[in-house]
Amino acid sequence: MSGWHFRVRQTPALRVDLRGITPAALAELSADQVEQLSVGHGNEMLALAELFDVAPGEEGVLRFEGSLERFDRIGWQMDGGSIRVEGHVGHYAGGCMRGGELSIEGHAGLLAACEMAGGSIDVKGDVGDFAASTLPGSMDGMRGGTLIVHGNAGERFGDRMRRGTALVHGGAGAFLGSRMVAGTIGVGGSVGAHAGFGMRRGSIVFVEAGAALPEGVGSALTFVPNRAATPVFWALLARDLARHGGLFSDLPARRIERHLGDLSADGKGELITCL
Repeated sequence: MSGWHFRVRQTPALRVDLRGITPAALAELSADQVEQLSVGHGNEMLALAELFDVAPGEEGVLRFEGSLERFDRIGWQMDGGSIRVEGHVGHYAGGCMRGGELSIEGHAGLLAACEMAGGSIDVKGDVGDFAASTLPGSMDGMRGGTLIVHGNAGERFGDRMRRGTALVHGGAGAFLGSRMVAGTIGVGGSVGAHAGFGMRRGSIVFVEAGAALPEGVGSALTFVPNRAATPVFWALLARDLARHGGLFSDLPARRIERHLGDLSADGKGELITCL
């Protein structure tokens, strides 16, 4: 499997759709064939060579360099290999991803990791609204894999999340884990109102020491304290989260409090605050 290095020539006038540009799709192509691949630019199609300088790169790796804020769907439906982005990216980064690794040195736009089913995504900056959630009109959000955000997340992070692990080292906006079905969300900083709104199952872990339940949760009495001891469960979950470092690294040594809910839904989810 060959690799490629894409350097942005200049910021495009319109948004660019990079779906189909994955390591597997480009593995057996020549340089001329890669340069002639077409991608959407507004309502027309452009060859990759009109947007990027294309050069051979590290085996099995697609490396993007430059300002890619107007480039959407990087890693869309990716199922293997590695994509590395040295800069910011547009919307839908890693959407419907099934395998492989996506690394982003900057920020990602809206709907990053939406309906992700496998693989890993690492974002050094922030992600926009609806990360790790569902595409418009769909019923299931993130379905597997691992999303790590080293910055902050927007609103509705993990909306309708069904499986997998999504961690935010910084803070998150309102409606964190809303309508969550299963999976694990961890947040290192403060969060907005209504975390766990409509949550049916799954776990949301608030790492910030001494953090109270977010506004709109305890006051609405939709989550209730649970005093049952869960040492084995917490030991396993804490160890898994601790390997991602940062504020999560000392979780195995900390005590927790659990609140169960959302009682307005199925009532089997849990909000975990670390002491």
